[in-house]
Amino acid sequence: MRVKDLRVSFIEYFTSRNHRHVHSSPLIPKDDPTLLFTTAGMVQFKPLFSGTVEADYTCATSIQKCLRTSDLKNVGRTKRHCTFFEMLGNFSFGDYFKREAIQMAWEYSVDVLKLDEWKIWVSVYQDDDEAFDIWNKEVGVPAERIVRLGKEDNFWGPAGDSGACGPCSELYIDKGEENGCGSADCKPGCDCDRFMEYWNLVFNQFNQDTSGNLLPLPKTGIDTGMGLERLATITQNVSSIYETDEFKQMIEFVCSSLKIEYTGKNRLPVNVIVEHARALTFAMADGAYPSNEGRGYVLRRILRRALRFARTLGVDEPFIYSVVDVVVDIFGEFYPEIISASKNVKKVLEGEERRFLETLENGMQKIEQLIALAKKNKSVLSGSDAFQLYDTFGFPIEMTTEMAQEEGVSVDMEAFHNEMEKQRQRGKESWKAADGSHERLMGELTGKVVDTVFAGYSDYTTDSVITALASSDEIVNELSEGEEGYILLDKTPFYGESGGQVGDHGYIEGETFRAEVYDTKKSGGVIIHHVKIVSGNCRCKEAVHAGIDQIRRALIKANHTVTHLLQAALRQVLGDHVKQSGSFVEAERMRFDFTHFEAMSDKQLVDVENLVNRKIWENLEVTTLEMPIKEALALGAMAEFGEKYGSTVRVVASGDFSMELCGGTHVSRTSEIGIFKVMKESSPGAGIRRIEGITLKGVLDRVHYLEDLKNSIVQVSGANEINVIEKISTLVEENAQLRKEIAGLKKADLASGIDDIIADAVKIGDVSVIVQRFDDADNDTLRNSADLIRQKCADSVVFAASVAGGKVILLCAATKSAVQAGIDCGAIIKAAAPIVGGGGGGRKDMAQAGGKNPENTDELLQKVTGLIAEQLKS
Repeated sequence: MRVKDLRVSFIEYFTSRNHRHVHSSPLIPKDDPTLLFTTAGMVQFKPLFSGTVEADYTCATSIQKCLRTSDLKNVGRTKRHCTFFEMLGNFSFGDYFKREAIQMAWEYSVDVLKLDEWKIWVSVYQDDDEAFDIWNKEVGVPAERIVRLGKEDNFWGPAGDSGACGPCSELYIDKGEENGCGSADCKPGCDCDRFMEYWNLVFNQFNQDTSGNLLPLPKTGIDTGMGLERLATITQNVSSIYETDEFKQMIEFVCSSLKIEYTGKNRLPVNVIVEHARALTFAMADGAYPSNEGRGYVLRRILRRALRFARTLGVDEPFIYSVVDVVVDIFGEFYPEIISASKNVKKVLEGEERRFLETLENGMQKIEQLIALAKKNKSVLSGSDAFQLYDTFGFPIEMTTEMAQEEGVSVDMEAFHNEMEKQRQRGKESWKAADGSHERLMGELTGKVVDTVFAGYSDYTTDSVITALASSDEIVNELSEGEEGYILLDKTPFYGESGGQVGDHGYIEGETFRAEVYDTKKSGGVIIHHVKIVSGNCRCKEAVHAGIDQIRRALIKANHTVTHLLQAALRQVLGDHVKQSGSFVEAERMRFDFTHFEAMSDKQLVDVENLVNRKIWENLEVTTLEMPIKEALALGAMAEFGEKYGSTVRVVASGDFSMELCGGTHVSRTSEIGIFKVMKESSPGAGIRRIEGITLKGVLDRVHYLEDLKNSIVQVSGANEINVIEKISTLVEENAQLRKEIAGLKKADLASGIDDIIADAVKIGDVSVIVQRFDDADNDTLRNSADLIRQKCADSVVFAASVAGGKVILLCAATKSAVQAGIDCGAIIKAAAPIVGGGGGGRKDMAQAGGKNPENTDELLQKVTGLIAEQLKS
């Protein structure tokens, strides 16, 4: 049975038994920020199992897209491991339970799939007598083919850190003694390959909370999972997933494209390429993109592992992206979402491949040297070397360890993580001192007090008490006039920087002092006021009055609320794959980062801007409400992945247009935002787009700037408002003509001096060696000079250097006959460029480089002739 037929037969079987067919949810879990990717069929049904929401059906069936990387190093090597896989499942939410689930699993296996019932074995949880009796007495499976296993094997935990769970029963197929260990006691649970588990029936009776407690479910349920790829090996009577029909199509494409055979040592890299290309296509179609964090890092690991194996097949250009079309052809019928996303997936993948391939070859040479040295010295690959491979060459640590293990070498992971931690410490926010003393001070300061009561959602001033004080370097009991330091209050209206929103400014005053608050931070539940004492002295335990800069807060609120409207608008215009990946909100402007695979078109930007402004002018009410996180997610509130939420969350809704989990401050009605203007759309990283925008004061500042700019242009150009465009166009045309004339004069001047340069050439054998310095020349000038010399001097190699703008430009070019004589311009440049603090490369007949140490240029030119002579003599 073909894989596509298995999909159809499974859905048809269960829909004919009153199950609702629910399409696969995305690989990025919509309502569960605890998961990187969807890892099981029941993920989208977690709210139904926990009883937090209700649906108009009590039984469901699905084929769920899943992605797991816990066994990444085994993918391609074994016959069954995948990163991406399809999970066939049937589910009951308080409808049927063990008896019906067991009976349907048996019926589908024997009557529909036509599996040999005498080859089917079953396992049950060791204490589950009910399941044992159903299998034995009602279905008729002999007791000797039913195995009782412990909690580790037959008690199924939740997907993520919470959710439905319970005992389970698994179905196995006996692949024959020839695949076994030879033990007379061999049965399911044995580590050999004889018994393949193909269907897991989970009997959900409990809900595990985030603390690990098991609570009875309001209603019992059924959650089954059967891996489609593994099932296909059984129904198609093959031993490996790579022998099943859909994988074979992808393998045939790769082998045909690379003109190789699927035999011997080619099998492993081809397996890796097709499996990883499939995983990347599906994950990226659902809105995840390669990056250095979270989901993006997982995808980057997968892609770079595929490229590493592709290299062993001679691939040195982007290739993985080309497999996307085959994946779409095979799977698009059942998963139409990958069809519409394929163009953008290919574009992002090709760019990612190209960037990594620029460093892959050097990285591979480096790691091979390091592994060889470790083997020779019978030592480990050091953590600092592993970190260099990660930081300089982009090698994920998992790839480094996998390659090292292939050669019997281990990696010092503790030292690697220490190096990573050092890098994180170096990159911490600027308000923390580099030596860590400031961080320690803040830790001591906040450790002296209880959490601050934040009253700033409703109150702009509070009467408070100072709970702790610190100067710039120590905890104190008093701050004096002119001194800067930190004040902690029991209650405050000041918002501490968090969630992308900057901290408030304002004042704190007592009977004998006044302090200016110029920043506010948050550490855990404690709010820290950065202050300067402008008059008097303040003391610990003193009663004070605190107030924020209300105008600045109003501007910040407008920019924060507009980020919510912007995300909702982007999802409408671009699609539901858009998710927030970062934001920054201050009084003058806002910035919003989101997942998207390509630059937005001018029309898309206009559509988004217009939609946001329409919602502003509709004067939508902005409401805030606290509720349990599960309830909020079930209502459709957007959650940012990676953000840590408590059991109770704050939900901010702008009418029925936007709903997000957010702890920031917001306007009460959208009309308070006034107007929104997009200033820039860019990309801070692969698969991520960034919109920068302004409202209120930002818009006014922009209008003033444009007025000043217009007046300056009119004045400098000698035009007026009416003819300024025409006047500037004329000036640009005249300037271009003058530049053309100057370039012609330079070229003529250069040509007139070429004969003198050639006359000074050094002859080495039959090759003329010309080393020349052209100061203040750009790349084009150097290239033109080299071309002229090669035209006039048939057997020659030219090395040219220029110092311009404090930087060095290097170029090496050779005629065809010089290359045949042994010249390699790329090697010459690689050897010479470090002398001027640079690097570069190129072909044998042409190479370029740059450098940052112009003072070493003469030293370089003196050494180059020797480098060239060595090549010609060898």
